[in-house]
Amino acid sequence: MSRNGVLLLLLLGVIIVALAVIGGLRLVNRDPLIRKINNLRKDYLLLNNIVSDLNYSMELDSTVNYEHFVSKFYAQHNMEYPDLAPVDGYVTRGVQLEKNHLGIDIAAKQKDKVRAPANGRVIYAGESDIFGKTIIINHPGGFVTVFGHNDTILVQSGEKIKKNQIISRVGETGISQGPHLHYEIWKNNQVLDPREIIPEYKKKDVSIGEIRE
Repeated sequence: MSRNGVLLLLLLGVIIVALAVIGGLRLVNRDPLIRKINNLRKDYLLLNNIVSDLNYSMELDSTVNYEHFVSKFYAQHNMEYPDLAPVDGYVTRGVQLEKNHLGIDIAAKQKDKVRAPANGRVIYAGESDIFGKTIIINHPGGFVTVFGHNDTILVQSGEKIKKNQIISRVGETGISQGPHLHYEIWKNNQVLDPREIIPEYKKKDVSIGEIRE
């Protein structure tokens, strides 16, 4: 075989290998172009969410309606948000902004499992004067969740966590009068009432004498 023939075969071999590598990368979603396209899609959905969120919230003066909008928007677009109840129990105290109680208290058994309501990353896992052993999780879409009075913390700051993952055990650390979970949901620096995001907690609400502003 001539030298040119050998070079042609080598060139064809390199092209075939390159195509195989590109095909393999596309299959495992590592192709830079595909990654960029997927990221652009995610950014578009997030931007659309923020713009719609701002436009809608400017027309509302009711936090409840805002929460309904958030739940509906994310459900319609198949986007994940913290809609999973972190613990099974009854709501004994709700959101009371005038008393700086920015979440709900859920009565549960000592050392019951506390689960992550959505995928995210732990941004704090440690001690608080008021809430004792506390966990704060950052979720995609501008959501942040707070878990207070834990008995045991099972995650670390910076750790990526999956929805339904056990992150702690119910306790009564900090300022507490019995085992329960203090649970907060924030969206774009605005307090949301978890009872409006998680229907289960609205059904199991036994709190009395609340006033919301």
